[in-house]
Amino acid sequence: MFSFEYPWVLVLIFVFITCDKWCKEQSEAIFFPHVSLLLLKGKNRTPVLHILKWIGISSAIIALASPVVSSHTYLDKKNHKDIVLILDASDSMKDGKFDNAKKELDAFISKRTSDNIGLVAFGNSAFIASPITGDIEVLKSILKSQELGVAGHMSAINDAIVKSYGMLARSKAKIKIVILLAGSTDSKSTIHKDDLLPLVSQFNIKLYTIGYGNDYDTFYLQKLAKAGYGIAYEAEDRSELSKIYNKIDEREAAASKEEPNYIYLYLYPLFVAWLSLLFWIYIRNIKGI
Repeated sequence: MFSFEYPWVLVLIFVFITCDKWCKEQSEAIFFPHVSLLLLKGKNRTPVLHILKWIGISSAIIALASPVVSSHTYLDKKNHKDIVLILDASDSMKDGKFDNAKKELDAFISKRTSDNIGLVAFGNSAFIASPITGDIEVLKSILKSQELGVAGHMSAINDAIVKSYGMLARSKAKIKIVILLAGSTDSKSTIHKDDLLPLVSQFNIKLYTIGYGNDYDTFYLQKLAKAGYGIAYEAEDRSELSKIYNKIDEREAAASKEEPNYIYLYLYPLFVAWLSLLFWIYIRNIKGI
C-alpha cells in the first residue's frame, strides 16, 4: 500500500509553480546570489534546463513528503503463549483412538502459529517428547513419530502434569497453558493426586483436561481443571474431540498484534533530484548561462 508520510508537503509544488509565474526578486540575495538563475526566464531559458529544473524541484518535494510502502505483518512472537500438550499413549488409546488423537493435535498445532508449543507423552511413565518450541513443523514431525505404548501400557497422568508444569516453570511467556488428553485413569504415577492438586493451584498456568473414550476418571479430571483454573471436557469420538480442540483454540485466541511494516522510498526521488541538479549545473555551464 503506497502513501506519503507527510502528504501536506506536496503543496510546496504549487507554491513553486505560483512563485515561478508571479514572484519577482525584491532584494539582493545574500546567501545565494545566483538563485535567480534557477528560475531562468525569458530568452536565456532553454527547454532542457526548464525540464531539469522542475524534475529536480518536484523530486525534492516528493522526497520531503517521504513516500512509503506499507504492508501489514504479524508480530507473532511479541505476545505469544507457551502451551504444553499432554498425550495419553497408554493401552486405553487403542482401537484407533491414539491415531485420531494425533491427527487432532496436529490440526490444533497448525492453528497456533504464533505460540511456542511442547509435547509430553505418558504411559507407565511420562517423558518430554518435544521441548517447548516455535518450530511447528518440527513439533508436528515429532508428534507423528509417537507410537502407542511407547512408554508402557499403564497410565501416569499425574507425572505427565508435573513434567508439563516443570517445562512451563522456566517459561517467560505471560500466558501458559497445559492441555491434557487422557483416555485412562491414573494407575502408575509416583505423584499422588492429593499432592498434585495443591501444586497445580499454586502456579499461574491454565490447565484444560479432555477425557477421551470411556475409561477415564471424569471426577478427577474435573478437579484437575478446577485446580488449574481451566475447563474439563469430555469426548467419546474424534468428532467431539475435534470440536473441543476448536473450542480451546477459540478461547485462547492468538495474542499477536497486526502492525504496519514500512519501506521508505524517499532515497529514490532524492537521487533523481540530485541527478537533475547536477545535469542542470552542467548544461548551464556548457551554455555559459
